[in-house]
Formats: sequence, C-alpha cells, structure tokens
Amino acid sequence: MPEVDDVLAGRYELSSVIASGGMATVWRARDQVLARSVAVKILHEHLADDAAFLERFRREAVAAAGLTHPHVVAIYDTGEMEEPGSRCHYIVMEHCGGGTLGQLLKADGPFRPERVAGIGATICDALAYAHSRSIIHRDVKPANVLIGDDGLLKVGDFGIAKAVTTDNDITTTGKILGTVAYISPEYATDQALDARSDIYSLGVVLYELAVGRVPFHESTNVATAMRHVNDAPPPLRSIRAGIPKSLENIILKALQKEPDRRFATADEMRESLENLAPGASRASVVTSATRAVPASAPSTFRNESKWIVPVLSLIAGAIILAALASAIFDTGDSTKKPPAVDVSGSAPIEIDSVADFDPEFDGSEDPSGLPEAIDGDPATSWKTDSYVNPLHTYKSGVGILLDLGTEQDVTTVTIATQTPGLDIELLAGDSVPTAASDLEVIDSLEGVPQTFEFEAGVSARYWVVWITDLPGGAGGIGSIAEVKFFGR
Repeated sequence: MPEVDDVLAGRYELSSVIASGGMATVWRARDQVLARSVAVKILHEHLADDAAFLERFRREAVAAAGLTHPHVVAIYDTGEMEEPGSRCHYIVMEHCGGGTLGQLLKADGPFRPERVAGIGATICDALAYAHSRSIIHRDVKPANVLIGDDGLLKVGDFGIAKAVTTDNDITTTGKILGTVAYISPEYATDQALDARSDIYSLGVVLYELAVGRVPFHESTNVATAMRHVNDAPPPLRSIRAGIPKSLENIILKALQKEPDRRFATADEMRESLENLAPGASRASVVTSATRAVPASAPSTFRNESKWIVPVLSLIAGAIILAALASAIFDTGDSTKKPPAVDVSGSAPIEIDSVADFDPEFDGSEDPSGLPEAIDGDPATSWKTDSYVNPLHTYKSGVGILLDLGTEQDVTTVTIATQTPGLDIELLAGDSVPTAASDLEVIDSLEGVPQTFEFEAGVSARYWVVWITDLPGGAGGIGSIAEVKFFGR
C-alpha cells in the first residue's frame, strides 16, 4: 500500500490522506513537475485484481478527463504503480481544499432556501455540461460536490459509479454502498439510466440541504432503495417550517418516480432554480454566514436578487414609504364593515381550506392571517408581504388558494378588502396549481372597491384570488378581508 512520501509515476509525492471510502483512498499530493497541489485517488488493492473493473475504470476516467468546466473537478492523469507483490491504480485530479458539501451540511445544518437554490443551479450547470457529452454521473451526492480553494462548487467522480458496479444489484456487498440514500428508482430496479437519474439524485441532495435529512433512510440498503421505488417523499414543509412552496415544488418534481414527470434536462431544472434566486445561481463562495440558518432570521429568498438598488436608495425609499404608508392605505376605520353585496337567490358554498399562493420566487406569503380571509368577519383580513415597489416589479401576482373540497357550481364570488385599489384576477381549476397559469382566468378587475363581486358561472374545486397589482401601482401591502362563494 502507498505511504506518505511515496512518489507515483516519478512526480506525485503523497503527503496526507484526505478521505477513504469503499473504492479508494484519496491522498493530497504534490505534482513535482508542475509544482502544484493535486488529489490522487488510489484504488483499493482488491479492485486491482478485477480486470473487467479496471477496463471500465480506465474508460470512465478517460471520459471524465474530457470534461472541462468551472464546476467540474478536473482530472489530470491516470495510471498504475507496480510494487513487489502488489500494484495500485490511481487518478490524479484537481485538489479542492474546501471540503465537501456533505461536510458543510453536517457542520452547519440546513441551508437557507436561496442558498439551496443557488447550489442546486450550480450543480445543474455541471450536470448539463456532462450530459451534453453523454456522461451520466450516477452517484450525485453531497460527498461528491467539492469546494475549491477559491470557494467554487465542483462536482467530482463523474462516471466512476458506472465502473464500480458490474450490475445494479444493491444487495451485493461493495455495490454502491453508502449511496443508496440518493439512488433513483430506475437505478434501484436495474432499468436503463439516462440523465434524468442524475436529476432525481440531485433532488435528494437539495431535499437534504433544505431540511437537514434525506427523504428515505432505513436500516438496510434494500429497504432504503425500495422506499425510493415505492414511497412518496414527505413534503419538505412538513419537516421544516418556512420552506418556500416554490422550492418544494421544484425538489418534489425532481423526485418524481417516473422519469418523464421530472425535469426533462438539468438545464430546465437550473432555469427553474435560477428563477427563484437569480443572484445565487452561481454559488461562487459558500461561507457560514450565507449557509447557516439563524433561528430568528427572516429569509431573503424572494427579494434579495430580484432588484439591484443602491443601499442609500433603499434606505431613502424605506423612509418615504414609512411617511406615506398611512396616506396610501388610509381607508378610515379599519374595523368598519364594508357594505354588503346582494347575492339574494344564491346558496352559500362552504370553503374547505385556504392557503397562501405565491409560486413565483418565494412560494410563501404570510400564512398567519389566512383564516381571517374566510372567517365571516370582513373587519379582519389576510395581508400580503410588504413591497417597496409595485408588485409587478418582482412577480406577476400573489394571492390565496381556496379549496371547496369538491367540484362545485359557483355562480358568484364576493370579495372584501381593506386596501381598495387592488388589481385582482379570479382563477379556477380542477387540480392543485403550481403556477397561476395552471388555472383558468374567470374574471379580472382593476382598482377594485372595498367590496365587490365576480360573476363566475363555472364548476371547479380550486380557486385563487390573484392580486396582480397594489393600489395605484405603488408599493405597500394588499389585503383580502373576506371571500365567499355562492352557487345554485
């Protein structure tokens, strides 16, 4: 076995062990020819006796060496060293001194949502590049995402899992052990793999980054793999409060059992993640300050990267907003009930549940006041988050999703607000939407009064009151005081 100060191929001087796994030991070494630090992955001796494996290993190493990308660990060389009674095979690669994503997660716990989106977009970028060259990673996991000395995220070990497994029998000792937590259903069931298998594994990684644990973890590899095949992952928001629904939707889409229901490409997934947090899409430096999640710190997922304004302008805008807030939203006595709308001849329809609906960027408006939008008291209301500029600067709308429990024939929808002047659309559909475009626009009204009604005349279960602009096109807060449905 190689030891400290051994020199491979007359140039790679081994200095210390970085990590050791079921396939190889990784050493830090110095390239004496080019005078630079490198990492040398040396295969365990028992693998050197498997001729079929060695051929696959060489082939995959050569293919991976052809990948030149800022977020892919560069492979410099591969070879073998003969010693009396033994020999070793090795790969020489770029040295990344910042550790692995797995180590960072273990040290600091779940990441902020915007950092999860940024890291995910970066990994997607690397995967898309490899996929375009017909290389599937097959073992996407936090331990294979490294942090370079300059803070850049880099994906390593492309194609190596293909060399390690002669088949996909996860029950066999040594076969992809330790990575079953990230395995795709088709990999677990010995089906043909394509790039969408990597997308599933990345979904598991982002799930873990967001909530601090993988979706499935059982006492045996087989049990864990079968859960990937058969079970839906627990919703992220059921594990950790505050996960934006839009981020949850992306991760759960990546984790669909059927490959056709996932993102078609890593580029498509990257674009969705970048839409959530554009400024974080190239995770150039991962630090504790941007990675940790203070218990009391609010997320900046929605707004931190949707506009670029000098700090002094933001401060001035906040002062102006504070001075004008009462003028913008002064509707007199906020507890005064608005005049009633005449819905005589119609029967009220009970609302089964209500949820905040913000599929663009953040996925979550303030959910605390949702019951007040359907409590029968128009003196109380659900309020949007605060916006320092017009709503449409950041997104096409926000609102609330109302579930009638079953499909209902709705003739009229009445809405009361404590911030008249909103632009509102009424949307409806037969399934839970992930975007406003999933629903049909039933009616729309600009500059709505304090109490108004929409003529519906359609049958549907799911309805969205969609606020598309704030009063007068200015910033501030919109509100929905009461929503009622009536039918025949």
